[in-house]
Amino acid sequence: MTEFLYVSDVFCPWCFGFAPVLRRLEARFRLPVRVLCGDLVDEPAQASSMGTPRLLAFFKRLSDTTGREPGAGFFRLLDGEGSAVMDSSRSCLLLRALKALAPGHELEQLEAFQEAFYLRGEDVLSPDVQGRIASRWLTGAEVLPRAMEDAGIVRAAEEERALAEELLGDFVVYPTLFVGDRGAWKAVARGYAPFETVEAAVLAAWAGAPEAAGDPGVVHACRLDGTCS
Repeated sequence: MTEFLYVSDVFCPWCFGFAPVLRRLEARFRLPVRVLCGDLVDEPAQASSMGTPRLLAFFKRLSDTTGREPGAGFFRLLDGEGSAVMDSSRSCLLLRALKALAPGHELEQLEAFQEAFYLRGEDVLSPDVQGRIASRWLTGAEVLPRAMEDAGIVRAAEEERALAEELLGDFVVYPTLFVGDRGAWKAVARGYAPFETVEAAVLAAWAGAPEAAGDPGVVHACRLDGTCS
């Protein structure tokens, strides 16, 4: 079955900005979206580390480019008024556990935690925050933490991160969107792109045209070392 395969990360700001584009694509093409979690923040870091003048200017550009502005709660984290740790391995484990417990909602689950972080400035790695958000799909406060300790789910999360890295190849940027069938993937967006650009790339991919996602070195994207440009 043809589907979108979306490589993203809870802590990727361009992925936060890309969410409305992806929702329009989902509605336009009526394709399911399979989510793979990346490894953008491979070493735990405090959100307040993003409060430098250079990064504040970056978030202004993010808003101007995508039309999606981080919320006041997020900027309070950058001012040091709150504390939130960013760690992609833990967020990937969280999302993999939710996939196992409440399948069929993986894009919604990813976006729920991105919005909690980038709009409300919540510590999405806090068990209390995770339990409150996950209550949309789960009943019982103990269900999610127990799943995140399950050896099979831990292994599956590691395998998904490895698959994401393999699919990205030499162009490890977030977000990346593929379209395909039976594993024959064509990239239609590497980094943030507006709806019309990605729509044209999807149609070109279906027509058998060469990959039309653009040069990942010049698009709006985040990279494996945590930098965003």
